[in-house]
Amino acid sequence: MKRLRRALLCYLSVCGAVLGQTGPAAANEVTVAVVDDTGAAVPDAVVSFTSPDPALNVAAERRQAIMVQQNKEFAPHILPVRTGATVRFPNRDEFRHSVYSFSKPKIFQFNLYGGDEEKKEVFDKPGVVALGCNIHDNMLAYIYVLDTDNFAQTGEDGAAGFGTLRPGRYNVAVWHPRQRAEVPAQDVALVAGQALTVSFRLPLKPPAPPRGVPQ
Repeated sequence: MKRLRRALLCYLSVCGAVLGQTGPAAANEVTVAVVDDTGAAVPDAVVSFTSPDPALNVAAERRQAIMVQQNKEFAPHILPVRTGATVRFPNRDEFRHSVYSFSKPKIFQFNLYGGDEEKKEVFDKPGVVALGCNIHDNMLAYIYVLDTDNFAQTGEDGAAGFGTLRPGRYNVAVWHPRQRAEVPAQDVALVAGQALTVSFRLPLKPPAPPRGVPQ
């Protein structure tokens, strides 16, 4: 009887280990790979998963973000945020900047302000918002506003990982400021216990010369 009990416990342990590898946690293994038309990895592309079920688009509280002005540059160059996010604009230079955007999702301007001030703006419409500075023509950045919390940027290897996605149906999209044209989004079904890999080929324009530099 004891041998039978030990055998049963051993069997249950093995089953538990297997279930641990293929259960819902494994469904989080979602990777998106982005390459250009030559097959080279594309870093800094924004990848997003948007579900028709609104509950699946809320993964974390990301209602604040930051766009720094330092060394006459914006940092980061590309900032993805959730619709409704408040973005802070601290000036960490020793001189003043005047930040503006004429992009349709958010038209605004901060008049000249220095390092002892910090501006804020709410981004309440999805889309691409290009930023500039009226004083320093070389300064350029993008705020990409999305209707989902499920977004990430690709690394130097062109890959973006998602560790918190829940099973369900999603529309997967990719964006990069240098893309030649929109790339069709992909509909996917994320099943509990199954890893998912999505690939995009994203033709890019050559890098633009720094603004204000004669060509």
